[in-house]
Amino acid sequence: GEPYNLPYDVPANQYQTIKGSKASTSRRLAVFVPDYLSRYDPDPLRYYLTATMPEMQDSDFTWTDYVRRNNDELVANWGNLANRVLTFAYRNFDGRVPTPGALTDEDRSMMARAEQAIRDTGAQIEACHFRAGLEAAMSAARDANRYVEDNAPWKLIKEDRERCATVLYTAIAVIAGLNLALSPYLPFTCQTLHGYLGNEGPLQAVGWRFSPPAAGQPLAEAQPLFRKLDPKIVDEEEARLGA
Repeated sequence: GEPYNLPYDVPANQYQTIKGSKASTSRRLAVFVPDYLSRYDPDPLRYYLTATMPEMQDSDFTWTDYVRRNNDELVANWGNLANRVLTFAYRNFDGRVPTPGALTDEDRSMMARAEQAIRDTGAQIEACHFRAGLEAAMSAARDANRYVEDNAPWKLIKEDRERCATVLYTAIAVIAGLNLALSPYLPFTCQTLHGYLGNEGPLQAVGWRFSPPAAGQPLAEAQPLFRKLDPKIVDEEEARLGA
């Protein structure tokens, strides 16, 4: 008969604890997904559980840490990068991907950074190192935020429109690349952003490669991908645990 395809890699994690204790459904010391989804979005939970995955040692789920990571990492880093670049380009360049002038070494190296993030994230996921895969993409997003800050397109628009177009084109190309790298972790918001970048159809159809949108491609008007959470929810949610 046919030979069996035997398991060749069985990754095992340590424990995910809640409030320092082993999760327990009978004691309601657990976060129930349908209950969670009645109040919050799926991607921030996927993000948080991956970023704190107990790969080498137990890790503790806390609502304080969930809110902090949502606000500081998803909203302020990745979400902010995508939203401000796309909104600014949409308003100032006729709702299209700006046509760049000559790229500088800094522009090219920023794009190479996004391309590398796709390769690194893919390799880490293949090796079942999910936290490292997520960090490869998020660290490139932090660099992209610095690139946008340093080049300040909101100043360039008044002084040098062509350089402004080039910076925005570079940033949009990088965002498209990082959106692909983050898509295994944030499938819902990455598909939404794929649409904001002016694409139709599923993001998966792109394949696992860096394919920046063409200059002149129409953009859709972007909305924030993540919502900032009020730290007040921590007490509300903690009260639900073990209740």
